[in-house]
Amino acid sequence: MAKLVVFLCALLAVSHGKLIRPRDLADEAQKQLDELQSIVQGDILVAHDNLQSLETAFTTYSDNILKNGAIEIQQESEAVDGQLTTIKDLAHSAGKDVSSCTDIREEVLERLPESYVAAMGDCIRTINNQAQQILYSSSYIVDVIINKVYSLQSQLAQCRGDILCISPLVTEISLSKIRLPQNIKTEVQ
Repeated sequence: MAKLVVFLCALLAVSHGKLIRPRDLADEAQKQLDELQSIVQGDILVAHDNLQSLETAFTTYSDNILKNGAIEIQQESEAVDGQLTTIKDLAHSAGKDVSSCTDIREEVLERLPESYVAAMGDCIRTINNQAQQILYSSSYIVDVIINKVYSLQSQLAQCRGDILCISPLVTEISLSKIRLPQNIKTEVQ
């Protein structure tokens, strides 16, 4: 009777053993890892496109601010120059000489628009450089997220088909399929 029970247990183990093979789990882990790599690489490409769009939009906005600011400064300069001319004309009509008051100030007023435009350009360049650094940092962070996939691939290779080693990796891969794309999206937002 004991031999029959052992034989039935062995038969049962052999028949069910085909259903749960370490190779199946390793293949499933590799399949999920390939899917994860594909998802992450796709999201990285999308993130780079989004970051490039942000950079272009920011640069365009900065250029527009600089151009519009220069135009407004020039218009104000022309308005001040017109008012100064009106004052000189009124003084001349009244028979007064105001050149001692206006000559020195005219030179200063003529240089002001140029210095304001230069200062505005310096300010915008500083902000653009800061934005570039932020975008570069975000791009770097997005790029290194793929290293987690490579780490999981390395860990799977080290398991060499061991179910106890592969099982937690399958869970980690499944979680990474959610976390890594979310990390990429968060970095770009």
